[in-house]
Amino acid sequence: MKYLLAIALLCISQAAAAQELAPFDSALAQVGLNSADVRFDQDEMATWQGDLWRLSYFTLYHRNPFSLPKHADLIVEELSGKTADLVGLLAFAGQRADQPIRRGLIGDQLEPYIDADDSLSKFSICYKRNVLTGNENKTLRDAIDLFYRVVDDEDNYFRVGIEEIDKNKYRDALWQYLIEDSSSRGDEIEELYAKVDMGRMVAGAEDIAEALKRLAEKLPDCAFPDYVVKIGTSHGDIIVGTAGDDRFEYIQAPLLIVDGGGNDVYSFPGQNEERPIAAIVDLAGNDRYISEDSTKPGIGGGLISLSYVLDLAGDDSYRGQNVCQGAGVFGVGAVIDKAGNDTYSGRYLTQGAGAFGLGVLSDQEGDDSLYCWSMSQGFGYSRGCGLLLDGAGDDVYIAEDDTIFSAASQNNEHNNSLAQGVGFGRRADFIDGHSWAGGVGILCDLSGNDRYSSGLFAQGCAYWFSVGMLIDAAGDDTHEGVWYVMGSGAHFAVGYLDDFAGDDIYAASHNMAVGAGHDFTIGYFNERSGNDKYTVPNLSLGGGNANGIGIFHDHAGDDVYTTKTGTTTLGRANSIATGIRSVLACFGVFVDGGGNDSYSEDWAANGARWLGPVSDSEHPNPTAIGVGIDF
Repeated sequence: MKYLLAIALLCISQAAAAQELAPFDSALAQVGLNSADVRFDQDEMATWQGDLWRLSYFTLYHRNPFSLPKHADLIVEELSGKTADLVGLLAFAGQRADQPIRRGLIGDQLEPYIDADDSLSKFSICYKRNVLTGNENKTLRDAIDLFYRVVDDEDNYFRVGIEEIDKNKYRDALWQYLIEDSSSRGDEIEELYAKVDMGRMVAGAEDIAEALKRLAEKLPDCAFPDYVVKIGTSHGDIIVGTAGDDRFEYIQAPLLIVDGGGNDVYSFPGQNEERPIAAIVDLAGNDRYISEDSTKPGIGGGLISLSYVLDLAGDDSYRGQNVCQGAGVFGVGAVIDKAGNDTYSGRYLTQGAGAFGLGVLSDQEGDDSLYCWSMSQGFGYSRGCGLLLDGAGDDVYIAEDDTIFSAASQNNEHNNSLAQGVGFGRRADFIDGHSWAGGVGILCDLSGNDRYSSGLFAQGCAYWFSVGMLIDAAGDDTHEGVWYVMGSGAHFAVGYLDDFAGDDIYAASHNMAVGAGHDFTIGYFNERSGNDKYTVPNLSLGGGNANGIGIFHDHAGDDVYTTKTGTTTLGRANSIATGIRSVLACFGVFVDGGGNDSYSEDWAANGARWLGPVSDSEHPNPTAIGVGIDF
């Protein structure tokens, strides 16, 4: 019986997959192909190499581009239940950075630190320091003691993972390389990678997160003192705030701050330079988290360290500079904000950014505003995963593009944003040959009418053996960008944008946008429903270039397609006619699944199908395959 059930489920799954691919098969049938033919020759592509530290997550999609929508479904399903689950979100991010660690999978990973009824009580830092000793403080005291026992364990995996490191030396190298753009420090980063035990680092981060999560769950039942209590420890200070308005201002970050409510101010760097762990749990209030020093990580930023924030309620303001608000660089940084209309402001490596580590920002609900400069809002660099998750609310995501601070080589009037679901790596085939495959960057917004604004390389974009995803599950959204945006990418990468519902607007001003792939890159754009408007440039709407694959699919709705130029758009491909590239395929695939649609190009029409003309009519290349269809 079980065998028959398994067969039935397999048949249903295969039927669903075939139905999903049917529109592409119909479009490709015009040239005698089907969806299975839309892929790269991996053996030929491997001769370019340059993929040190390639992630499995990249390989999965690069070899199977049409698996992306199915996996987007699974991502939304999984993350919908984890918006406030710090441990679950770290496990999610860790798996995408090739650290598939689930410490609570079998048994309770914190069991060694919990007092058992039939044994002697374990060490209590509160009793040792003679604070919070009354019965009314037992719940709070027990939660703090559990957290401290995990941190104090000399065999704690996080400490073990990074302990044999000259942290100040390598922090300087990382800062100069990532923030100051000094490529000369690359050798030291390779040296550091060999010394860090990434698996143990992530495992220990999950244990500490679990202890903090349990502390947060108990806070509503806790009594708090009438004055701020300080508990000195060898790992940094533990600070217990009041239920009123407190100011926490320090030169170095405490090990732990637990606050019972009020409109509080937290003003200090995100980490203690001598101690690798810092955490904040705030029960309620309209709080401000401030890290003004641009030369140090901010609150929620881990640089060869760990920094967590759990804020349970209130309209909060997060203002930082670099490596903050959920950023991990050879470390782990996370911010979980459960409720309120919040504002986030940072510059580089902020709001869900991971480089050789994990960075997570999850805002469960509220109308939020997020502002950054670059390498932020769901950004993944080498061996890292950056996740920005928003559960509900009408949100605004802005990557600065009015003030020029990092002029793009493609257009010096705009910035390299590297934000809003971007994966990025180090390309060095034209420098010293030390290329590094990129990481995984994901921005997932589960509901609300949202606005996304950026410069170049943004909104589901990827570069150099990396994966970038922007997934928006509901709402009427507006996307504004410049170049390499909205499901696009360049040079051996996977860029993906998936919008599940709503009447949406997409406007890009320059090349490579809205489902466009360049140079062995998959640029995939998936719009599932709604009456949508597209104002796009060349190389868009299912445009493939230089052995890239561009895939565009608008499933339903009355859509308007306004194209600024018809050269390589709406299902066209522009190939390279020399060398080995001349015999490798380049695909541009456009599918509109239904509705009463309008086009500015006279060769595309509602209810029609077409072939994209070859880019060189005198010397046509049969491997340049462009197809379009409107059902």
